Amino acid sequence: MRVLFESLVCILIIFLGIIEIYGTNKKWPMLVDPPKKFSHVYSHSLLKKYFGQKFLIFYNYFLGFSFISFGCYGLWLVIN
Repeated sequence: MRVLFESLVCILIIFLGIIEIYGTNKKWPMLVDPPKKFSHVYSHSLLKKYFGQKFLIFYNYFLGFSFISFGCYGLWLVIN
């Protein structure tokens, strides 16, 4: 049961990374161009406010690939 739960968590993390990369590639507004009025509650909006939109796009890709990497590593640990 524990292996199943850990596998599902790792798969969910991989899926979130894929969604992050896909959404950035398709220029979803909440990932690439969030409104500045949400900067006190939404981290992407705060990053855009301080560092600009180009940094936010780079950050989204980095975060997506990091999620996929850690999810795959965790899945590998669960399987082995």
